Amino acid sequence: MEQHSIQNQNEPIQKSQEKKMRLERAIKQRKTKQIFWGIGIVAGGVLMIGGSIWYLRVREKNLPGEFFPNVGQEHVPLDQEPPKPYNSNPPSSGAHFSSPARWGVYDSEVPDKLFIHNMEHGGVWISYRPNATKEVVAQLNAIVQEFGGSKIVMAPRSANDADIAVAAWSRVMKLQIKGGVLTDLQKNEIRRFYRAFKNKG
Repeated sequence: MEQHSIQNQNEPIQKSQEKKMRLERAIKQRKTKQIFWGIGIVAGGVLMIGGSIWYLRVREKNLPGEFFPNVGQEHVPLDQEPPKPYNSNPPSSGAHFSSPARWGVYDSEVPDKLFIHNMEHGGVWISYRPNATKEVVAQLNAIVQEFGGSKIVMAPRSANDADIAVAAWSRVMKLQIKGGVLTDLQKNEIRRFYRAFKNKG
């Protein structure tokens, strides 16, 4: 009888210990799950960031032209030097006149500061050296007309360091002419540049 009585007394203690052990196991399992969830979230975040960077680099590599960092968007008079020097030729960002030029084709040179404003509004600027052949100018004009002159300005520019430069905000593509005319590949590159950067000011 006494032995049975001692066992009965020990039962509550054993149950209490078992309950405590179950609780400790549950807490440990919860902590383990939280750690795994935390690792999963961090790993997923790293993969997403890494994937985004990779995608942007691949996309950047496949876009026509060369990227130039934005050097400002201040409005200045036509005869005033920009606060920061332009970092591309022709300029692809930076200080510019307060009003843009009208969209379309110009037969004579237009101040850079006007066309920079056009690019800020998502326009594409086609410039060519004044000694370009009539055939090249006609080819460029035909491309402008293909797109209905929408968000395009075109004019000769003696300061060009390439036969043809196609510019958008923070982007410039340069082409050299051989044989007095644009090749089909060059014409397609101009079209591709326009489609990629129109409305991207």
